[in-house]
Amino acid sequence: MTEPSSSPASASAETPANRLSLRIRVGWGLGTLAMSLMFQSTSLLVLKYLVDYVGIAAGLAGLLIGAAKAYDAVTDPLMGTISDRTKSRWGRRRPYLLLGAAVSAASFVLLFNLGTFTGLTGQMLIFVVALALLLNATGYTIFNVPYLAMPAEMTSNYHERTKLISFRAGAVSVGGVLATAVGPFIITSFGNGVPGHSAMSYALGLTIFAAGVTCLWMTRDAPTVTHTPPQTMSFREQLRTALGNRPFVLLLGVKITHLIGLATYLSSMPFFFSVILGVSLSWMGLYFLVQSSFILISQFGWVGFTQRFGKNRAYYLAAFFYVGALASWLLAAEGEPLALILLRAVFTGLGAGGVLLIGQSLLPDTMQYDYQRTGVRREGVFAGVYTTAEKLSFALGPALMGILLGAAGYIGGSEAVAEQTQESRWVIYAGVSVLPAIGIASAALIMTRFRLGEAELNREKAQTG
Repeated sequence: MTEPSSSPASASAETPANRLSLRIRVGWGLGTLAMSLMFQSTSLLVLKYLVDYVGIAAGLAGLLIGAAKAYDAVTDPLMGTISDRTKSRWGRRRPYLLLGAAVSAASFVLLFNLGTFTGLTGQMLIFVVALALLLNATGYTIFNVPYLAMPAEMTSNYHERTKLISFRAGAVSVGGVLATAVGPFIITSFGNGVPGHSAMSYALGLTIFAAGVTCLWMTRDAPTVTHTPPQTMSFREQLRTALGNRPFVLLLGVKITHLIGLATYLSSMPFFFSVILGVSLSWMGLYFLVQSSFILISQFGWVGFTQRFGKNRAYYLAAFFYVGALASWLLAAEGEPLALILLRAVFTGLGAGGVLLIGQSLLPDTMQYDYQRTGVRREGVFAGVYTTAEKLSFALGPALMGILLGAAGYIGGSEAVAEQTQESRWVIYAGVSVLPAIGIASAALIMTRFRLGEAELNREKAQTG
């Protein structure tokens, strides 16, 4: 395999026109903080919350979570098309950040207060749970699809986009700290159970809204496209053309396999810490605090590594760290020393930091490749299809875990830890180790077919004029 070139002496050399200010980079990254905080919180906590505190059976809870995200197969591409066709003095994307932040924050609070609705039972309870999940997915769509289309408009420089995406990766790690460390700490501080989750929802919901609004304000001077010629292609034709972009299709394969594994990992961790390790959520919070810290710290190293050795090689190394750390959970049991738990967090954070950075930085590369080939600006279509793949992947993870736990005879309720079957324990082990490791390894395998480096982009640009 020939590694994509990343020679600094290229046609996309950094110029003042291509560089983005620190304020714009930080501001754009804060949008990821909002969505990452919400996404990671729900992925980590919602399955166990619905099963143990709302009273939904594990299999049904998994199906409801999966169904709520699956409907985005329609809404995400539609939102991308809407933002592509929007005309405003704020550009095509930024008008949707405020609405998306508001819907996301409100639906997050509703979702983690369902346990307080003691009068709801049976079909009505299922309906309200489904409604809350749908609203949460809709808020994410309204914000995240236009948001992900912004980098391709903000700069055309290959390495500047990687630097910009590093702020997104850093924001994911900060969001991870808030979602997986601060969130569990708030839950335990307010008595666990229903009151603890309710308090957590208000604190993190306010943070989601504040981060989204701040992103809107700090990117007010970011380069944008305020008007594009009318598109004569139908949505179906645009989608077909997007899927005809081979680098984009390969990137989807990378993200789908990676995120299915990540979703099973996140949804299984609360079960693993309580049932397998026999410790409280505060231990899990400490674990994710260390993991998220190393995702953030590693960004400086991964940016430099990609510039010197290329994005592909960086991805392979990151996947190696990631898979090794995940596989080691098979050796964990009750009484596991805290030092070993935190050592896994270090290597998982290093691997996740690289995989996250490279995977995200490739999306605007594929958007630029499409624009250079066709001359048509349709970043929103690509962002819509991309986020659809994200949500479907994250839908499969908790849905699969819910179904497997139900089939294994998992006993719901916060006091049922000692009563769990051996089959349930095996499913939990698979969820935090085997399944996510297979997902990351598969993503790295698909990545070996990706051939869109800086040199390829420059060559395509020169050929098309």
